[in-house]
Formats: sequence, C-alpha cells, structure tokens
Amino acid sequence: MPAHIFVLNETNYEVCVRKGLVGLPEARPDSKNEKSVNDALLSRLAIVKDGDYVLFYIIGRKELRGVWRASGEAFYDENRVWKDKTYPFRFRLTNTEFDFEKPLRLHDIYDLQNTGKIWTFALDRASGSNAMFSISDCEFEILLQEYLKINPFTIKKNIIMEPYPVKPANLLGYIHRTDDGKPCYEASLMALLLNNFVKGEYREIFGNYSDYLSYVPTNLGTEMDILLIFKNPQYPVQIVSYDVIEVKRDKFDEKALHQLIGYESWFIQKKVQGDLNMVRTTAIASRFDSNVVDYVQKRKRYEEKTIKLLQYQTSPDGKLQLLPI
Repeated sequence: MPAHIFVLNETNYEVCVRKGLVGLPEARPDSKNEKSVNDALLSRLAIVKDGDYVLFYIIGRKELRGVWRASGEAFYDENRVWKDKTYPFRFRLTNTEFDFEKPLRLHDIYDLQNTGKIWTFALDRASGSNAMFSISDCEFEILLQEYLKINPFTIKKNIIMEPYPVKPANLLGYIHRTDDGKPCYEASLMALLLNNFVKGEYREIFGNYSDYLSYVPTNLGTEMDILLIFKNPQYPVQIVSYDVIEVKRDKFDEKALHQLIGYESWFIQKKVQGDLNMVRTTAIASRFDSNVVDYVQKRKRYEEKTIKLLQYQTSPDGKLQLLPI
C-alpha cells in the first residue's frame, strides 16, 4: 500500500495529531476554475484508504514526522477545526505502534534520493500542488528504517487526545460529472479511477498489482498519471514489473502517445536498468485518434511491444468501466 505525506505548517500539524484528523483545502467559491481545482484535490485524496500510513512534512522546520494510519474513509465536512482554513476534504487518523520523538530532516531525505533509494518524494510538483502526495510502500519502509536508526523502538504510542467524530463517507458525491454521468475534468476521471484501484478493481485487465501511485514525479518536469507496481508473490520485497498509465478525459491523440512513450523510455532507462520486460504501458481515454490505434498495432506487429488501449465508459449506476480497444 502507498504511504501519504501531507504538507503543512506546525500549527496545523498540532491540530491534526490532537484531533486525529487531516484535511485538504478547497478552491475559493469565486475562483474561475473552482470545480476543476476541487476535483484535482479530490483526485489526490482518492488514493488514500483505511489502514494506509500517513506522515507529515512540516514547512519551515523542514522535518518529516510520523507515523499514523488513515482510519475509515474520506469525507467532506465544513466544521471549523483549523484556524486559517476549513480543509473540508478529510480523513480521520489513528495511532500506530511507532512513536518517534526525533523527526527525519529534509537533508536526510535528499541524501536518500541522491543514492536512488527514494524517488517519488517531491515537495515541488509539476502540477503546482504540494498539499499532499504519496510514496510507494517500498520507499516508506526505507524511511521507517531511517526513523528507527535515530529513535529507539518503544511500546509507547501517540495518543490522539480529542478524537474527531466519525462522519459518513461522501467524497464521491463531490466529484463533478456531466448530466449523462461522465467525468467533467481529467482530475474527475483520475479520482474515479483511483477510487477503483484502491478497491482492487480492474485486476482482470492489469493483473494482480501490489501497489499503486498517482501523479508520480519524473525528472522530465512532468508527472505520470498512475503507476501500478507488481511484486513477486513468492518474495514480496522484490518488484518484478510496472505499468505506466496515461489518462485523458476525452481523446487520446498523438501528443498524449508521445508523452506515454517518453515515460516508458525514461522509466526503462532510469528505474529498471534497461530491462524492457519490467515496464508495460497503458492509455485510458474516452476515444482514440486513428493514428494512435494504427501506431499501437504496428508497434505490436513489428516490435512485439504492446500498449494497452482502454476506453472508459460510465454505466447507468455511475460506475466507471474500462473496455479494451
């Protein structure tokens, strides 16, 4: 499972750990792109599920603190908890067996990045939003080892002093859709897809993925939409393959195809030491340019390299379906 890092100041952090609650803000009501911004925030939070690990990066102090777990499901709630903003897109927290007095410093994390041990930790995002991001469970284990190096293990636990009351899970109802049930924005589609991946869906299409990440940073100055991670079922610490997924709300054109192939090439060179068999690619869209379909067919025929083309549709009950092209 991925671990999630929320970026905030120390005052808001103290409220989070006292209340056992974390949240993301929403766009100002007078904002011209209010709906798309809110769906972008929802798509960030959609990857979090009950039991996932949660950490906090404290702005100003340049510290990573943790570790907590997400509890229950995400919900929308406007009751004022923090002083500066409402942060209505919320998740409750619970304590864990880890209570670390000493935090990890940012320069320690950068040292891990420089050695290639951590690569999805990025405070500066291509999307411009860094209120919250996720890292793989393999990277979380590395961070946990660093915590344990500087903190003696103790049976003492963090205590949530004023637990926030349980609220009904209702975030899916805040994703914007058209009158016929289709997602309004690319972020809307991302939120729906990630919600389904969290539930373990689409395994008949992708296989038995072990982990999943969204908005994965690259050194190309862009972010991969979704990355599926597959582990060796006999040796779970070993990653055997990845699936890089590019998502478009409407048409998947040649520009999108070029971007997806660029991610594939970057990942093969930078992350799997040139092992072509470790990386698969998938395109998800409402429709596909004929040139894209033609290229994918020729690539399979002449290079024996497959790109899955999946058309998304919404069923009458609003469920998102993926159909192979």
